[in-house]
Amino acid sequence: MKKIFYGAAIQGAKDRKERAFVNTAIIETIKDLGGQVISEHTTGTDYENTARLLEQSLGPLPPPGKKRSVFIRNRLIEFLEGNLTGAVFEVSIPSLGTGIEIAHAYLRPRLGLPAIPVVALYQKNYWPNKLSTMISGIAEQKIQHFYLIEYETIEDMKVMLTRSVKSWI
Repeated sequence: MKKIFYGAAIQGAKDRKERAFVNTAIIETIKDLGGQVISEHTTGTDYENTARLLEQSLGPLPPPGKKRSVFIRNRLIEFLEGNLTGAVFEVSIPSLGTGIEIAHAYLRPRLGLPAIPVVALYQKNYWPNKLSTMISGIAEQKIQHFYLIEYETIEDMKVMLTRSVKSWI
């Protein structure tokens, strides 16, 4: 089965429940296409649920605090630098963590790792300040395996995501 990394903002959302359904829809679309999503923690609706979902993919977590943060960060980066078929991100909510994950995904060739397709999904007009320039400014001419997809509705997103990833999943 093709391993897919999925990332999205969880800390930056006003309420984790607010975008959990979007993350679930994206993950289910990837799975329906035959992809294996490495971690589904972005579907967590609260802190405890997110931690439980992280443990399912990362293993036992250290107690809350700095050691837990370092452990989670390191494991997610290991996934991004591991044996992946591709990576998909939802970027409608600005997130430092998601930005770092995207950079690790599309810069894999600079680390001596094979390039993978990287898809960034953005819901048009969701965030009042629009999409971050650091994401919208990634030039497809220079990063040919990076695809930015703007969508309006969940159904829109499913169709566009399917069209984009079905060739490599």
